[in-house]
Amino acid sequence: MTTSATAPNLPEPLVITLGNLKGGVGKTTSAFFLASYFATVHEHRVLVIDADPLSQTGYSWYRRLRQAEVSVPFDLIAFPSRHVGDCITDNGAKYDVIVVDAGGESADIFKAAVPETDELILVTSVSPSEVKRVPSTYRAAEEAASESSKAIRVRVLMTKVPVTMKSGVNVSTEYRSQRGNLEDAGYDVFESYVSGWKWYREAADGEVGDGAENPIEDLGEYRRVGDELISPYLAAADGPARLAVEVPA
Repeated sequence: MTTSATAPNLPEPLVITLGNLKGGVGKTTSAFFLASYFATVHEHRVLVIDADPLSQTGYSWYRRLRQAEVSVPFDLIAFPSRHVGDCITDNGAKYDVIVVDAGGESADIFKAAVPETDELILVTSVSPSEVKRVPSTYRAAEEAASESSKAIRVRVLMTKVPVTMKSGVNVSTEYRSQRGNLEDAGYDVFESYVSGWKWYREAADGEVGDGAENPIEDLGEYRRVGDELISPYLAAADGPARLAVEVPA
């Protein structure tokens, strides 16, 4: 298997798991757009595994686009099972990047994906109730990672971020406060964030011809998120650090 010349140091395959043991934080939308990023920007063969047992929203979006004869640049399968690790392994030789949408109250499925993961993204909005679920999600991942021989990089991606710009900096009090709480607790938070949430949801879930092609044609802020995600590999870094942040009590 060969990877794109623009990202020569990626694992083969690169496995990205997006999780939070709470629904509605933006995992599925983020999985959809990041898959589009790797497929369109780097021309990778990409598989999305919709492993959320509560709602196969990603599968629904994907099916709608395919039925409308929109050319989706990645494959997607629904596999909400504790055997999701086997699904990742079985598809590893067919794809360059595998994106797993996990969590959504199911710790067992999320934990089954973690040992096969290279990049673990803990997704949360700025809502205090959602930020408070990051530690429990991290602890579940830490427990599962003890069974892995991989080094796993873990980062937090903030979504639904309110924006108040001043001198080119987002000074939103809600955003700065929750980001500060995460960083003070020792989490590695993406510098990039996602703010235009209504636009992303409408782009992925709208009627075809009324914005539904946007996940393919316009990556929006997810272009920056994707670039930041792979930047350590492009810089030929020593590799991702094993799960080791201190979590708040």
